[in-house]
This record gives sequence, structure tokens and C-alpha cells, in this order.
Amino acid sequence: MLIDTHCHLNFKTFEGKVGLAIKRARRAGVEKTIVPGARLDTSKKAVELAQKYKEIYAAVGIHPIHAGKLKFKTSKAKNELKKLAENKKVVSIGECGLDYFRIKNNELRTKVKQRLLFEIQIELAKELGLPLIIHNRNASDDLISVLKPYATRHKLQAVFHCFSGSFTLLAWALEHNFYVGIDGNVTYSKHVKKIVKQTPLKNLLVETDSPYLTPEPIRSTKKFPNEPKNVKIVAEKIAEIKGDSFLKVAKQTTKNAEELFWKK
Repeated sequence: MLIDTHCHLNFKTFEGKVGLAIKRARRAGVEKTIVPGARLDTSKKAVELAQKYKEIYAAVGIHPIHAGKLKFKTSKAKNELKKLAENKKVVSIGECGLDYFRIKNNELRTKVKQRLLFEIQIELAKELGLPLIIHNRNASDDLISVLKPYATRHKLQAVFHCFSGSFTLLAWALEHNFYVGIDGNVTYSKHVKKIVKQTPLKNLLVETDSPYLTPEPIRSTKKFPNEPKNVKIVAEKIAEIKGDSFLKVAKQTTKNAEELFWKK
């Protein structure tokens, strides 16, 4: 059994195609998928899909790239997310975090907004006893700064989604027993392959980030979008890099996902 711990079946790409994607995933041995929100509307959609399909579970959150577009107070956003998180099939808060990739001239105002939005979601996760799905792009140092007090005082549980950060961040994440999400880019990124080599199997989760990050060899054929069934390719690549069997990787990453998202 495999678990795709991060796929956006709630995005427009999959409109009218979710049922088919789930069937294909099941045939590939993927028995559960976690669908994270990126805004309030896609968080709501994730919950709706989780209620409709037994294989789908939801995460609710607001992606950092939307921090500057919020037209209301972050306290209201927290309340809206909290309402959604009351659903029994919500297993995490996210996707949330920091993303400095498109910030021009190191703009402080946008960084402050992102940090505030991230902190209210960390507080919500702490309040509800849920793990976090963390997004990081070009913000490793600030991410550690925000997370450090929560990791040490509150034993926060989290996964660093689609890990491509610094080795300093990786060492810090492993020190605090966080999980590391590996996606289809492991099939073509030298950096991600090094991340896999340095991360114990007990800390790895497999993801697709569908409809993005299609793995090779599908990527070269330009057959898009990516979908949950392809998480099997991710697990196979991890097995190849680590010199382990596919079965061992599938069993351990599934156990890891169960411990993070469904541990009571």
C-alpha cells in the first residue's frame, strides 16, 4: 500500500476527473491520498472531496503566495480554517509556510504578511492537535526562525512538503523528527536525490503534488497532468537511490504517513 500525502485533486485541472484519478491510483496500489488546500475555497473543496471519496483525506490551509491577497484580518482566516478543520476527515493544517521566490527587492512587507499568516496556522495546528504541511521556497533561514519555538516547546509535528531546501534546514528538520516529503522531481533533480540519500527512511513521505512535478519518464512524454498513481514512481526511485526494495520503501513511508496524519 502507498499513500500520496500531497496531491491537489481540488484544483481545476481535475474538475470532473477526480473519480477516474482515484481509480487509477487504486490500481497502482495507492489506497489513500491527502488533498491540501491553498486558499479558503480550495480548502473547502478538499473537505468536500474527502466527504465524497473514502480514499481522500483533506488538509486545510492558505499557501504563503496568497498572503498579500487576503482582504480580511488573519484572525478571520483562522476562524474559517478552524470551522473546516472540524470535519473528521481533515488530518492536517496546510499547505502553509514561506515562499520568497517571487518577492522582488527582498520586500519586507510581503515577508511580514507571509510570516503572520504562517504563524496563525501553526497556532491553529497546535490548538487542534493536528500536524502541519509546510511549504518552503527560498526561505529556509526564516522558516527555522518561525518554527523553532514551536518545535522545542510544543513538539510540533510536521512534514516539509516537496523538500528542496538547504542541507542546514534538512539537518534541523531531522533533529526535530520532522518528516521530509519527496516528489516526482526526485527522478531528475540531483539535489533532491542527495536529500533522499541523507534522510533516514523513517523520516520520508512520498508525494506527487499533482497536477505538478510529473516524474520521469512520463515528464519527457509531456503527458500532463501528474496524478496520484505516479507516487509509485517516486517510491521506486527512492528505493533505487537507497538500495532498498520497493516493498520496504512502500511499507515504511506508509507507516510514516499513518504515524503523522492518523496517530491518535
